[in-house]
Amino acid sequence: MRILICAAEQEELNCAIQALRLYESKIAGKAQIDFMLTGIGIASACYRITKKLVEAEAEGRKYSLAINIGIAGSFDLEKLPVGSAALIEKEYFGDLGFMTASGFLTLFDSKTLDSNLFPFKEGALEMLPLSEYFNNIASTYKRATGVTVQTVSGNSQMFTNLVNRYSAEVESMEGAAFFYICLNEHVQFMELRSISNKVGESDVSKWDTPKALEALKEACKEFFRQFTENQHINH
Repeated sequence: MRILICAAEQEELNCAIQALRLYESKIAGKAQIDFMLTGIGIASACYRITKKLVEAEAEGRKYSLAINIGIAGSFDLEKLPVGSAALIEKEYFGDLGFMTASGFLTLFDSKTLDSNLFPFKEGALEMLPLSEYFNNIASTYKRATGVTVQTVSGNSQMFTNLVNRYSAEVESMEGAAFFYICLNEHVQFMELRSISNKVGESDVSKWDTPKALEALKEACKEFFRQFTENQHINH
């Protein structure tokens, strides 16, 4: 079994690397865990993740699972407070479209793109059904809907638009790209995000990054704990 874990920045990736050390002896010889940086944003993530997945398949060692991890903003601090973590089960490209005199239109609103053209479903990107083995692990996490933007929200108008349009709960800069790639490459995948701030807080000094990173590390530890306790680890 081969698993890819990727993150935009090294401090995020380190959460998974540190978590793995606690379970490394139990996983050794049973699964190969690879780590990679995607870089920040859709363009870098699309290039690097696609290249990695295609190369692995060409080598005859296709990944059984890809996991994207990282910190993110929360639209609802009551449901997803700073220091919490969630499995993202649905993603949207939040700023892909047209800015018109009457407001923002997505490519689907403008009929430029069919909202049900693969891999989209009503304009959303959804998790593939996981095998029973991985689904048992995924079931331990709180679920959330994500929206991916290339300009982090910094005002109330953008905040309201994203919530109303997508019922978004989490904002990131790579999530939808990760979904898009894995759906097209037919690779099972999971996205784990921990919360560092409320969406709309543009002052990065007010983000609790250390708390979010600790929560991300705990989410990764939970994955490896569940992974090693599953009696079918060899399958």
